[in-house]
Amino acid sequence: MPVNLVSSSLPKTMTGLVCVSASGFPRFWATIWSDVLKTSLRPSTRRRHLAALDQLYESVGRQRGSDCLERLIANADANALENCLMGFLAQLRNEAAVAGVDKTSTWKSAVSFVTDMLRIAGDASGARASEMEAKLLRLDTLYRQLAPNPQTSVSQVRALPPIVVEDLYDIFNPESSRNPFKTGALRWRNLLIFLLLLRLGLRRGEVALLHTNSFKQDFDPVVGKSVHWLDIEDTDDGDPRYERPGLKTEQSRRQLPLPQEIIELEHIYRVNYRGQANYPQLLISQKAKPLALRSLNEIFATVTTALSGDARKSLQKQGLQGVTCHDLRHTAAAIRMRRYQEAGVDVEMAQEKLRIYFGWSKESNMPRLYAKAYYETSLAEVWDEKFGTFVEALRSINPERDH
Repeated sequence: MPVNLVSSSLPKTMTGLVCVSASGFPRFWATIWSDVLKTSLRPSTRRRHLAALDQLYESVGRQRGSDCLERLIANADANALENCLMGFLAQLRNEAAVAGVDKTSTWKSAVSFVTDMLRIAGDASGARASEMEAKLLRLDTLYRQLAPNPQTSVSQVRALPPIVVEDLYDIFNPESSRNPFKTGALRWRNLLIFLLLLRLGLRRGEVALLHTNSFKQDFDPVVGKSVHWLDIEDTDDGDPRYERPGLKTEQSRRQLPLPQEIIELEHIYRVNYRGQANYPQLLISQKAKPLALRSLNEIFATVTTALSGDARKSLQKQGLQGVTCHDLRHTAAAIRMRRYQEAGVDVEMAQEKLRIYFGWSKESNMPRLYAKAYYETSLAEVWDEKFGTFVEALRSINPERDH
C-alpha cells in the first residue's frame, strides 16, 4: 500500500503519499508519474492511483519472478510491458468475478501509467521513435477500451427504506437504550455525523474534511436576518491522517444552506462534547485526533448490528446488507428529487439542481438515475416528520453547559 510521509523534519514538498517497494524504497517511475505528471491530483485520487500502481508492481513481480517493472519501463520494453498488462487484466478480472468488486479504476490507472511512462522513457528520434509511437497508439486504443469487470446490470439507486430511516433515528438518539456508543461525546458526535449525511447528503470524505469554522453565518439585509451555510472545500492544513480525505471533483467545492436544527446540533457537540483538540477538524476521535475515514465506516457497521429484525429484513429486500455512509447520501438525493418534482420543477432543471447541490461533475450520470427512480411517499414523511419530533426531543434532553 502507499506510504504517507508525514514528518516535521521533511520540507512540505516532500511529504505526502508515495508508492514504495517491499524494502521500503520509493518507486522511481511511480513517483515521477504522481509528483511530476499528475501534480493536480487531490489526496483521495492520488491514493487511489498509487494503490493501483502498487497492485501493478506486485502483479509484474509475480508474473516475471522479480520486481522488475522499473527496469522494463527504463528500457522502454513495450512488448514486455504489454504482456504484463495482459497478465494484470486477467488478475483483475478474476478478482472482480470472485469478489464482485469494480476494478475499472485500477485498470485505467495502470494503463495510463504504463503509456505515460513509455512515452517518457521511450523518447527517441528516427525509426525507433516511429516504432514507439505505433506501440503507444496500440496501447492507447486497445487497452483503454478493455474492462476487467464482468457484465453487470444497469445501475440502480436505492434510498433506504422508511422503516430503516426511522430505526436509525431511534438508535442515534443519545438517550436511547439502543444506542451502542458508550460515552456522551461519542453519541453526540455520531448523531451529528448521521444527520450531516442524511439531511445534507454529504460524502464520507466531505464530512471528514469539515473544520470547526466550516459553519458560516452572515446577516442578510434583504431578508432581515442571519443566514447560515456550510462550506465544503478542500484544505491544506497538515492533516495527520494516514488516509487523507479530499474532495472527489472540482464541483464538490460548494456552499450548502443549513437548517436551524443542524446549526443547533453542531453547536451542542462543539461546545459541550468535542473537547480541546490541537486540530481544526470538527470531528475528533477519542484520542483527540481528526476522525479517520475508516472510523466513519465502523460507526455504521456498529449501528447496523443494532437495527431491528424488521429493519434488517427491509434492507435485505433492497439488496443491502447494512447501512453505509453512501446509503444516506442516496436517501438524501432521493428525497430532494421528489421535493423538486412535487414543487413542479422541470425534470431537466431538477437534475441540474441536484448536480449543483450534491457536487456531481458535469459528466456524472447520477442526476439522471435519480430522475428515473421512483421513491416512496412514506420515506419522505419519515424523513420530515421524524426529524422534527426528534430534534424537539433532543432540545429537551440537552441543557447546554458552558465551557
